[in-house]
Amino acid sequence: MFHEFFSGAFHFFITAVISLFVVIDPTGNVFAFLALSSASGTARGDLAWRSCLYAFLILAFFIILGRVVLTFFGISVPAFQIAGGLILFRIAFDMIEGRGHFNRLDTSSSLVAADYRDTALVPLAMPLMAGPGAISTILVLTSRSRSPLEDLLIFAALVLVVLLSYFAFRFAEQLLRYMKESGMRLLTRIMGLILAALAVEFVIQGLRAAFPAWD
Repeated sequence: MFHEFFSGAFHFFITAVISLFVVIDPTGNVFAFLALSSASGTARGDLAWRSCLYAFLILAFFIILGRVVLTFFGISVPAFQIAGGLILFRIAFDMIEGRGHFNRLDTSSSLVAADYRDTALVPLAMPLMAGPGAISTILVLTSRSRSPLEDLLIFAALVLVVLLSYFAFRFAEQLLRYMKESGMRLLTRIMGLILAALAVEFVIQGLRAAFPAWD
């Protein structure tokens, strides 16, 4: 019994970590961070810390009030799991194709720090880190949570991914030198494939919950 409980909690935690890591994409955001920190005149350590703190607070808000949001709009858990899975699949497809927001190198070239009052908040924290994809992931995870322990595991997963984002920003130049542009692009595509599989799993679980006779 204890082994099954521990195994289930561990599996939930790993799913949360992978889902959030892939969507927040700490390594992919390095391009945008370097572009903004170089032009803003802000110390990179301070910019990295504040952007990660803002992103954590935004996403933690949705962990705490995720169920309230769903209840307020009258959205059932299975419906949101299906919708959230489809949204994440679209994001995963863009990552695999290297299009739009996930073509980080091209995106960073169009970012101008002078266009923003606080680059740590916009665009680094939101929408690059705590964007629609990350918020949808948080809501899907909270909709799957069945106990206060699993809520805490989502918090723990978020803390871990935000810390990884901080270190990726803090050592952005070294990371970029080590992985190179081609390595970053390859990693983004691999993470996109993982996210696509997780998105399909979310949809399947939502369908099973909505249509028990199919199980």
